[in-house]
Amino acid sequence: MKKVLIIEDEKPLRDVYCLILEKEGFKVNTAENGKVGIKKLNSFKPDLIILDMLMPVKDGLGFLRSAKLSSAHPNTKTIIVSNLSDAISSSDSKKYGVVHSFIKVDLSPSDLATIAKKYTS
Repeated sequence: MKKVLIIEDEKPLRDVYCLILEKEGFKVNTAENGKVGIKKLNSFKPDLIILDMLMPVKDGLGFLRSAKLSSAHPNTKTIIVSNLSDAISSSDSKKYGVVHSFIKVDLSPSDLATIAKKYTS
């Protein structure tokens, strides 16, 4: 069973993503900010991270800097889902192992399941 960690501060959106992905057979864990996300990353060891960029406590870029995914979790892929069109530069995306970025309003929850399957197969 593939594992997905959702790091999103908006609880309703986090809950919808979780529900959709669990329905598609993923094991899902959630975090409300990047600080909690770091703790869950190390214990849950996800195949995929769905990451918001604008969050309190520790934002998405702070999470990526702290997580050291390329060395500590080299097989974990990250998808950014944000309201910012330029949430992360393309050079930072490569550096931090981000495989794709989406604008929240352009991504339906059901599209998220298709995308999650693509990056965990």
